[in-house]
Amino acid sequence: MNNLRDRNFDPNTVEGEYNLVAMLCKPRAKRFLAGIAAGAFAGILMLIFGMIYCTVKGIDVTAPFKIAGLPILGNAAMAYGSTQAIVVGLTSFFTLTSVLGISYAHVTGINNRKALIGMGITWALFAWVFITNLMMPSFRDYLAASIPRGVMFFAWLVFGFGLTSVSFFDRNPDQG
Repeated sequence: MNNLRDRNFDPNTVEGEYNLVAMLCKPRAKRFLAGIAAGAFAGILMLIFGMIYCTVKGIDVTAPFKIAGLPILGNAAMAYGSTQAIVVGLTSFFTLTSVLGISYAHVTGINNRKALIGMGITWALFAWVFITNLMMPSFRDYLAASIPRGVMFFAWLVFGFGLTSVSFFDRNPDQG
């Protein structure tokens, strides 16, 4: 009898258990919009972190806005006073953060704080490894700009913690 009960286990009836397959197979527009908002919010926090770092180090305070424009504009993206570099950099940066936010919101699917923080850290580590250390250095101009990877690690952690704001933007994740 005990074996039969285990076979019919329903994670929705046990506190702290979630049916991940059901969440992943049910995309919801409201959660996607919350992911875009959370990604943008986390991106703003990341840019603020970068601006504080640049201020402390005496670097051009607009450099964090321009970094994402390096693959598109090349070395011209880091030119001092370049409005085009800021616009291109911010556009590509917020496109990336929105995609990461949508993915994060869809995969989490719940508003449990512990789960959101854990996945936020995971998303930050993923982004640092794959975006900062693998993808971006494949662009010669980014590599030449010598963006410190250690600082980017902390910037991505700020981003990951900012993603937990998805619970603010989608207060009722169980409802479609």
